[in-house]
Amino acid sequence: MTPHVRPRRPEDLPVLLALLQRTHEQEGYPVRAVAVSGWWLAAEDELGGWVATDDDRLLGHVALHPADDPSALPLWQQATGRPAEQLAVVSRLFTDRTVRGAGAALLGHAQEQARVLGRTAVLQVDPDAPARAFYGRRGWQEVGTARQQWGHRTVDAVLLVEPVP
Repeated sequence: MTPHVRPRRPEDLPVLLALLQRTHEQEGYPVRAVAVSGWWLAAEDELGGWVATDDDRLLGHVALHPADDPSALPLWQQATGRPAEQLAVVSRLFTDRTVRGAGAALLGHAQEQARVLGRTAVLQVDPDAPARAFYGRRGWQEVGTARQQWGHRTVDAVLLVEPVP
């Protein structure tokens, strides 16, 4: 069964925040505990947010954000040949890991939505996170690293661009 992806609704936030808290405790994502909050999950500047569902059960979440990180932007622009306003950062991607394919469905939907907006999808990932292999298996290209301060950790985040359709 392929999960259904739909726009995130305000009433989804309590369930998503509980799922995000569990993800933080079990996998360390997001790095900062303070980010397990509505302001982080549904940021004011996002381009859109979506959830994966199995019937009425929420399985996961993804969002698109403007590309405005000064340490990552030059590499993304060089790799894609596109200006910042034509890039969309895939972020806040997490699932409850109970339904196979939920993460892939969310990632694919985010990529489609970026194209609808006339943008190319990009992202950054912790170099030690299992998510790095997840993106690699889906054809995402690593284009460099950018030093990031994520809570108490300084990370050389791996920068990726979506595969050319």
